Amino acid sequence: MPFINIKHPEQRVSFQKAVELGIGHDQGLFMPENLDRLDDLDAVLEMGFIERSVEILSHIIGPELDRSTLESIVSQAFNFPLLMEEATENCHALELFHGTSLAFKDFGARFMAFCLSSFREAEQSESPMTILTATSGDTGAAVAQAFY
Repeated sequence: MPFINIKHPEQRVSFQKAVELGIGHDQGLFMPENLDRLDDLDAVLEMGFIERSVEILSHIIGPELDRSTLESIVSQAFNFPLLMEEATENCHALELFHGTSLAFKDFGARFMAFCLSSFREAEQSESPMTILTATSGDTGAAVAQAFY
């Protein structure tokens, strides 16, 4: 499924290219061109975190990443406790501070790192990759830890 730059919809790229670029022209965010409804949302919500994530991501990304690759990426990225706390009946909150750097950014940073790693493996690239982070907060630490 193509991903479009929301500032410049004419910039259409693959999921891999969107991850590699990070942001589009004029710092536009990439979004899936279409967000179709899931056929059985109730069944998806009954799944565990990893299985549910794979199901949703597979639905959004489409055939660009085969299911086994996506399962591998998600399983490796989220190999820390994924704890849900009940806020009220039928309303739960995922605790986002159990990742490797103890920041909520572990969720996005680790997924991105394992996607990029998977792309490079598929291309059999052995050239070094430079990841530059700069921040005054916990973002840089989360990204650095994810790519470590």
